[in-house]
Amino acid sequence: MSVAVPAPVRRVLEQGDLCHVVAATPAGPHVTPMVFATAGDRVWVTTSRGSVKARAWRADPRVAGMVRARELAVCFAGTVTTYDLLDPDSWSRSLRQGPMIALASARFTRKNARFFAGYAVDAHRVPLAWTPPGRVFAEITIDRSVVLDERAAISVWGDWGAETQGATTFRAVRTGDPPLARLPEEVGAELGGTGAAALGLSTPGGPVVLPARWLAHGAAVYAVLDEEVLALAGIADPGVQAALQIDRASWWRAREMTGAMIRGRAEVAVVGWLDSGVRSAESIVAAAGVEREGAALVRVRPDRLVWWRGWSSGTVRFP
Repeated sequence: MSVAVPAPVRRVLEQGDLCHVVAATPAGPHVTPMVFATAGDRVWVTTSRGSVKARAWRADPRVAGMVRARELAVCFAGTVTTYDLLDPDSWSRSLRQGPMIALASARFTRKNARFFAGYAVDAHRVPLAWTPPGRVFAEITIDRSVVLDERAAISVWGDWGAETQGATTFRAVRTGDPPLARLPEEVGAELGGTGAAALGLSTPGGPVVLPARWLAHGAAVYAVLDEEVLALAGIADPGVQAALQIDRASWWRAREMTGAMIRGRAEVAVVGWLDSGVRSAESIVAAAGVEREGAALVRVRPDRLVWWRGWSSGTVRFP
């Protein structure tokens, strides 16, 4: 059952520019940044009719999202309802929700006016899937939420996890090809070697997405975050399916957005719980710009790497 969105959550949602939205797929969580708006205590987004998210939501409506605003972040989970002019199954609910959809559309246009200006500048290059006829409008109902600062949860609403399962030994992967070396050269150059990230995780209660720092180190890519934040996912299996999404956003132009998503199995280690490999783990935490105390590492062992740059995208599969 949906709940009223608390005022602190609403403030962060109103101030944020992008929502990192995760859908549940058979291959694990799928996370990408999306422009969004809020209306009626719901989060509203659009996606291409043939996108991975649109297909996933038809099979499993569970969804999660994360929005950053200055030093705070909001994470939420709930369910999604889609409205598609070309899908007869959605017509009846579109009629019932007509006034709310109209309000959400107006707010979506107003909040993201600069992105629409970017589309206008690049109108001659925008693919059909990025134009209104190729889009599906989606309403995300929030069932639980949490406000976070850089280190911990400030306010929690609804049921979240409270523990993390992690390894007691750690060894950095130093041999082999770095996963990001498989990116197109211009994409890798724009992303660099570290920065802010969104960590998507599969859990029994549905997908979860958390704010993290990422670091390319040796032959691996890591998400680094506080163990208290990671515990919100309630990981019972240290080999959980994960997706680490990194990007370089543009303030107004979709054509200049660049990003990548590393998908695979997660290997979790909390620095304070390690019996061996502490020094190596601490060096990775420091290089990612996270305080050592309470830090957790999530190494994603990739089975596929998805990248995008403007209208172009691709997938690299790992053996």
